[in-house]
Amino acid sequence: MPGKASAYYHDHVPPGFDISITRFRIAATSNSMDKRIHRDGVKRGFPINQSRLADVPCGVASPISRMPKVVGGENALPREFPWLVSITRKGGHYCGGSIINSKFILTAAHCLCSGTDSIPARQFRVTLGEYNLREPEIPAAIIENVRRVIVHPEHTCGQYVNDIAILELESPITWSASVQPACFPTVQGEPGYKLYENEPAIAAGWGWLGEDRSKYKRTDVLQKVAVNVVNNEICKEWYKVEGKKTRVEPQQMCAGYESGGRDACWADSGGPLMVKNFLKKEGTIVVGIVSSGVGCARPRLPGIYTRISAYMPWIIRETN
Repeated sequence: MPGKASAYYHDHVPPGFDISITRFRIAATSNSMDKRIHRDGVKRGFPINQSRLADVPCGVASPISRMPKVVGGENALPREFPWLVSITRKGGHYCGGSIINSKFILTAAHCLCSGTDSIPARQFRVTLGEYNLREPEIPAAIIENVRRVIVHPEHTCGQYVNDIAILELESPITWSASVQPACFPTVQGEPGYKLYENEPAIAAGWGWLGEDRSKYKRTDVLQKVAVNVVNNEICKEWYKVEGKKTRVEPQQMCAGYESGGRDACWADSGGPLMVKNFLKKEGTIVVGIVSSGVGCARPRLPGIYTRISAYMPWIIRETN
């Protein structure tokens, strides 16, 4: 991740297309501890601005690793993002992902593509509780096989709109201080929904430390970088000023700075864009998926992320 932490998986951005999202109620209507399982499959009894899809508390780091204020890219703390996983292929880190519940991982659909072709599920592994890719974790990181991949039906390999996919694991996850599920946002149009525009956010991953791969390398230690969520119209205008014909669709979001310098970069794809849960002191919500952009950390070319709230109905259907 430049600026110390920057990165995606690909360097080109294709044209997008529109998709209509059917409204699907997933948000609690109060802060009361209602423990019922509603018709939509979402557990209630948590803050109104988040969705929990697991049977244990979500979005909370280990007590020894609360999220500090981040000024620039730097090493993350061990267990700081226990929902963040490393998706590996051919024995090495390939993309990031976020734990949905004990069976499913959320990632970017383009991570499951090779050019315009899909990659079989058997080629992927998911490492849970990872921090340093080259040093053994204590407790040991857990490697899970992937049973199947579930790609959004309107995603096409080689493109980045609807860039969202789910991995189903062969074995259920055992929770620990190093392995916890993420919290996700409420769906558009429902109580507690937010765009998070102009709010601070954090991206994290094991991607490259700079765009020029002849000068920089991929990190072994999990990195985090502070970015700002940018209004979509401003983001589109910045890209236009820079001579890019990039489209930013409503189901996407931008994060970065006009001056550049901080971003996600190669091999950070699929990882989370996170904001603080304003109703939960120590909580974090995963609101975006590292998806695309032009280069890494360039001025007026912020990273483009999949907006998770636009896909919550689909995520719920596929994981319940």
